[in-house]
Order: sequence, then structure tokens, then C-alpha cells
Amino acid sequence: MLADTLASSPDLLARILPRVFLDKHLSLNPPLRPSLRSPRSPTAFRDCAINTEALSSTLGSAVVRIGSCIAVCGITGFVLEAAAASDAESAATLYTNIDLAGRGSGPPLPELMALSQWLFEATSAAQLYDPAQLRLDDLHTLVLQAQIQLLSPLAAGDVAWAALIAALRATNLPVISTPDNTTDSTSTPTGALEFSRTNTTPLNLRSPSSLPWCTIFGIVRNQSGQQIILADLEGAVEDVAVDGRVAVIVSADSDVLTSLSVAAGKSHVSKQDVSDCVKLARKRSAELDKILLQQL
Repeated sequence: MLADTLASSPDLLARILPRVFLDKHLSLNPPLRPSLRSPRSPTAFRDCAINTEALSSTLGSAVVRIGSCIAVCGITGFVLEAAAASDAESAATLYTNIDLAGRGSGPPLPELMALSQWLFEATSAAQLYDPAQLRLDDLHTLVLQAQIQLLSPLAAGDVAWAALIAALRATNLPVISTPDNTTDSTSTPTGALEFSRTNTTPLNLRSPSSLPWCTIFGIVRNQSGQQIILADLEGAVEDVAVDGRVAVIVSADSDVLTSLSVAAGKSHVSKQDVSDCVKLARKRSAELDKILLQQL
């Protein structure tokens, strides 16, 4: 009775037995992913769309849609006073915050706090830009704040990263002047500096034509015992049914990995598996570079 019900209701089977549902798709010839919206081969990536003119009240912004997951990122900034030039240099950085759109009030979700911390650590390690360009004078620095809104909580780490990278690529910094030049400017709370409302300069990223993008892979062993790499995880079934995960942040033309995270779980992730994931990640980074370039 239950078997007949599950056989006639794929959605119910996916919710109750996600691993069985995934295995059925991977056992096909050729194997397919379980997403009904965009059936893909194991190493195929989701479609991506990027819009870098989403928010007018920010220094830079981006809306990124990868598959059915959407992330919106806005870059803002504030002036921080420091006691000495060395303090200002250490403060010239980027802070990240992530939330679910429409979540309402309440304490931050632990998983979102962990994702925000991961983004902060990954951007710090990536050294995306020279912090000296945020230095205003010996006592002031511009601190950047990235606010990211997610429209889907599933497999959103790579999409959040993509929105952040795209928004930074589109960021323009306000030109700072002394109080003597009062035309077309607004005073900061310190009263010592002024920002031009129209005159801006682009945030210079270290490698603007080859940016580090994040790709998340799943490792799963099919019914025949073959280990399969699933590129660019999508949906609840893949999110919970894979045996292990590999997350790679890398630029298309770089031999150095920005970040590599391996969670083997129930699987045995070999060096070859990691090498294959890195090669696929570089291919994906090249694709995303082209998509972003078309929007700038």
C-alpha cells in the first residue's frame, strides 16, 4: 500500500526517502539530477543571472539568481574614526550580514550567523581589494558593510557569495574632500570630512577580470557502488541526501585556492575527487566571470 503510494507520488517519495529518490535518478542511463525544473547531468551547473543595478541607495549592489535560489546584496559604508593610522588600517575591511527575506523580527538564526561568519572569514582570506584605498586620512577609514538577503535557505552559500562578489565588482566609492569644498557634498557626523554625492571612484579589486567564485559539490555513491560528483547542489533532496560535500572558492586563472572545505560525511573523498571538483570549479568561475562582465 505504502509502496504503491510512494511510486505514484514522486514528491512524497522525495520528502520521505530523499536518498532513494536521488538514487533512482542517478541510476538512469544517462544519470540525471532530481530537480524537475531543470534536469541536469551530475556535473552540469545551474543557470545564472546577475543584475548589478538593483539598489540605487547603495555604493554597489547585485541580485544573483542561480537556479531557483536568489540573493540580493547591497554594499554600504561608514566612516570610522581611529586613534592612529595603524588602527585605521586594521579597520579597513568588509563586514557581512545575511538574513532571510521576509523573516520578520526575532533573534538571528544560528545557520545564518554561521554563514555570515564564513563569508567574513572567506573575504578576509581572499584579500579581494587593497584596504589602503578605503583610507581617508591618518585618522579616518571607510568601512564597508555587505547586507545580503536570501530568498531561499537551501544551498545558499554559493549564491550569497556570488551576490557579494558581484556587488563588490559594481561598487563605487564616494570621493572624500576637505570641508573647504562645500559644493555638491554632504558632511559626515565627524564634521571633518565631506562626501561628494555624484563624484565616485570604482572599488579596485585585485583581479577584476578573474574573480574568485564559490561552487559547492556533493559526493554520493550510487546503487552500483560508483562514486559520483554532483556539481552545484540544488534543492532539498540533494541538500540532505549527499554523503559528503566539497566547497571550492577559486578564480578561473589562478593556481591558488581561495578556500577549500571538505566534509566527507559517509563518503570517502579521495584526492582525485577533490582535484575533479577544483577543475569543475575553475570552469564554473570562468562562466560566472563572463556573465558578470556582460552586466557591467
